[in-house]
Amino acid sequence: MFICNTTFVMAPEKEQEFLAWMRGEAAPKLFGENSPAKNPRLQTVVEAGGEAPGPDHGLSIALQAEFVSKVMAHTWHDTVLLPVLGDYHKKFGPHAIFFVTLLETLPL
Repeated sequence: MFICNTTFVMAPEKEQEFLAWMRGEAAPKLFGENSPAKNPRLQTVVEAGGEAPGPDHGLSIALQAEFVSKVMAHTWHDTVLLPVLGDYHKKFGPHAIFFVTLLETLPL
């Protein structure tokens, strides 16, 4: 199993606007009917090192999706995720950033 983790970082006051955009515009594009991306999760950082991030730290929200193969994850990234990341940049501006990480699940 492979997990594509996309972390969005923005000003804390943009949280509600971001969530509305993610739920209303981005998620339907990312996880539509024929999407290979499964089990989407949206998570936010509430503590780092036992402390809540300060207001100057920014808000981090991670979106995760599962894939059965690395090839499917790469194809989805290149054809579906990249245009949505472009939309994110246009909507939230130059001070909102993102980074993408591909993880592989290992047996414990």
